[in-house]
Amino acid sequence: MKGGIAVLALGVGALVLGARVGHADDPLNCGLPAKAPMWVDYAGHDAPITPKPGMVLAVSSGTVVPAAMRAAGAATIFFDLHLNDRVGTPSAPADPSTIAAKAKREFDFAVQITGCATPLIAENELFGAQTVTPWSSTNAQYRANVLLLLQELDKLGATTALTIANPPYTGGDAAEWWRETAKAAILVRQVYFTAPGPKGLFALGPARASRAMRQGMRGLISRFSTIGIPAGRVALELQFQSAPGQGGRNGLQPKSAWLEIVKLQALAAKQVAAETKIQGVWSWGWPSFSVAGVDPDKPAAACVYLWARDTKLCDGPALAGSGFNTSLTEGQIILPTHVRCTLGTRRILKSDVARAALITGDRDSAATALLQREVLRTESPIDPITVLAAEHAIVRDRFGRSVARYRAALRDAQLTLQDARAIIEDRLARDRVQERFRPRPASAAQIAEFVSTYAATRVRLVEVDPEAAWLGGAFRGFAVETIAPSEIFSLRQNRKTTIDTVDGRFAVRPLGPPVPLLALSPVQARTVARGVLGRFAKLDVYGRWLRTRQIKLLENAVCIRDAVPARGDVDLSDWVTFLGA
Repeated sequence: MKGGIAVLALGVGALVLGARVGHADDPLNCGLPAKAPMWVDYAGHDAPITPKPGMVLAVSSGTVVPAAMRAAGAATIFFDLHLNDRVGTPSAPADPSTIAAKAKREFDFAVQITGCATPLIAENELFGAQTVTPWSSTNAQYRANVLLLLQELDKLGATTALTIANPPYTGGDAAEWWRETAKAAILVRQVYFTAPGPKGLFALGPARASRAMRQGMRGLISRFSTIGIPAGRVALELQFQSAPGQGGRNGLQPKSAWLEIVKLQALAAKQVAAETKIQGVWSWGWPSFSVAGVDPDKPAAACVYLWARDTKLCDGPALAGSGFNTSLTEGQIILPTHVRCTLGTRRILKSDVARAALITGDRDSAATALLQREVLRTESPIDPITVLAAEHAIVRDRFGRSVARYRAALRDAQLTLQDARAIIEDRLARDRVQERFRPRPASAAQIAEFVSTYAATRVRLVEVDPEAAWLGGAFRGFAVETIAPSEIFSLRQNRKTTIDTVDGRFAVRPLGPPVPLLALSPVQARTVARGVLGRFAKLDVYGRWLRTRQIKLLENAVCIRDAVPARGDVDLSDWVTFLGA
């Protein structure tokens, strides 16, 4: 077995089982399960696995031990550890004229070992899966030999599988080789967690570790599905070696930590297999093939793995001992049918995502908008009276006080009244959060440029209660056209008037007439410019703050198929402008 890196991606394929995997009571099926996924465990050498009904055990030699396994109720398959002896290597391929005879000898050997006239034969493992095309003449011959061996075994009546350690190169002419190979054999992709490795995964905790594992497994499957290979012709092979650097335990201590990762791998594979309908989940690494691979915790690890996928196969908690986390639900995707994600105590509903997607045009951006909503609801809840005041201002200022026109606009935007008020609440909460920030003041050059560029923009000196975001969070100052509510510029001077705005309700007293910015003294103009530029700077700070809060909220998120919302600032009022500021 060789090391590899699990690529994170999403892939779902159709169920296409091997031609000879049929009913369990079919003699030609030799006890193999009729339904996917098939769970196959390498049990040769000194693997600490006790055969039981429901198990499919892989062995590489002998007839007595495999027969005893079958007598105990398990099915057996042949796991060939000498593929290179049959087909050669990429630099020294075998004579292709010898492949048919070698296939016949291997087939007969597999029949003896498995006691099955139509055995399942796994070839371990393809050399140079990652080699890009164009291939050298020797590598091309090696690949042709591998395919020919699988095809010859298939003709003889075997079901075949090919294990793959490294990320397969599937571009160019290689794609067709993979497609042809998948017709002849199950593609068994070995799963290695290297970034993070076992220690890093354990440090993440059950929720994030499980998500990382599931996403990695989906990525391995999608590598094949993107070139047209159905998931039913793909299997995953989990690695449980104990020797350092071989992709299994890699020194993870204590025992309970390693057993936790073993359990979570089994549960992750179970979830992904159910989603994608892959052919099976295989395991490797239980025997000790070297002194470095000897591990007194291996019997407990094997038992926990079996127990995690089916509690009838082994008593994992008993063998694991004290300190082992026996939960089979922690970190798993267990959600009510109407929920898309749970974010701690908060939830994102499928129906909310669907309605928001009518606005944004896609569910991904809709989910991001709702993630931002949950951050804002937690940080700065807005009372219903303030929301209704903002809505009243929108009806007055943008629909001539016509509720009918407002409701018609909502229908055109495919929004309910509840949706509209939620969007208004989002914007109010966002404004309140932004007002807390104190970014670095604008430079003298930036202020001078603003005064010059916006010299004709109207401003008006006002007093407000409460303090207003459009006045820089102050009670008194110059309101700026296009930033402050438009009606401020038509109010009677020195008279206090209560107004409803999209930012809430305010008592406003104009202290002077509207004038262009250039009419102010240089000191006053610079003060106005400094305030407006500070408002823009707060937007930048808000973006960084939001992403930090989103990361925190998503740490232990549980979402359907691990479709965690992307981080970002998606404001639904950008699509429904009459609800915006």
